[in-house]
Amino acid sequence: MFRWFESRIDAFPAEPPERPPATLFAYYLYFIRPIWPAFAALLVAGLLGALIEVALMTFIGDLVDLMKAARSPANFISEHGGTLLGMAIVAVVARPLVSTAHDLIKNQIISAPVTNRVRWLTHRYVLRQSLGFFQNDFAGRVANKIMQGAPALRDSVVQVIDAIWYAAVQWVGAAVIFAAADWRLLLPLLLWLSAYLVTLCIFVPLIKERSTEAAEARSMLVGRIVDSYTNILTVKLFAHADREDSYARSALQEQMGKWQASLRVQTAMELVLYGLNGLLIAGASGVAIWLWSQDLVSIGAIAVVTGLVMRIVAMSGWILWVVAGIFE
Repeated sequence: MFRWFESRIDAFPAEPPERPPATLFAYYLYFIRPIWPAFAALLVAGLLGALIEVALMTFIGDLVDLMKAARSPANFISEHGGTLLGMAIVAVVARPLVSTAHDLIKNQIISAPVTNRVRWLTHRYVLRQSLGFFQNDFAGRVANKIMQGAPALRDSVVQVIDAIWYAAVQWVGAAVIFAAADWRLLLPLLLWLSAYLVTLCIFVPLIKERSTEAAEARSMLVGRIVDSYTNILTVKLFAHADREDSYARSALQEQMGKWQASLRVQTAMELVLYGLNGLLIAGASGVAIWLWSQDLVSIGAIAVVTGLVMRIVAMSGWILWVVAGIFE
């Protein structure tokens, strides 16, 4: 079974290598366009998975209301057996099937074949460059960019689908559920989303800038170390150990400084997010309790609101790390 999925994408296309586009969007499109059905399938699997999660959370609220309104606990199962069976099928059958399909697409169809396809195409292109191209750069640095660029491209696309798309579907589902219960429940969610997007717009460009500098410093570090080992005979014959130590130390210090600058921005963004999430939890719960005290929403609605808010809070941190990882 695994072999069939693993052979859906040709990791070693035979067409002549071409220069990848220079702009970011065109660069992604160049590598993703020939294999777009795999990512479209992952998109559909993510959509179905998110909808199932929202449906299960909604069922919990409905279950609380049904149990509260039940005339006799002894007759509860006989009166609502069909509803319970339907959700059991969703939880026991549909959810595992969709999750399995998602994992097969991600791990078997995409991960290894797409990564090595990008490496294969970029390696063949670089291999056909002039001798001067290789003489003007560290061999280790060139190799590092080829080896690290492929998984970075794959991970960023997969994470956009897995995290951002999944979270967006869940947020829309939560908004629909909140509005169906009472439109005022939407206010804390909309205010939080606005502040969250502003936070991302402020911090993501900073993360991109710092991470680009850190990546260049890391490539330079790898290049120096690899070239020292590659030319070890020359190093042993003519170089001085202290000079080689100083050469590597300066690269390590520069890389560490750039990395720490990137981490400072990420920590600052996390601190802002913690504050926003605390306000969302308090605001949404407070509005729900007030509406319940006015007999405008049910206890089941409060259970759904609280559960969905906690899930959104958990996913907000996940998305933060995904966005940071994409640019890192």
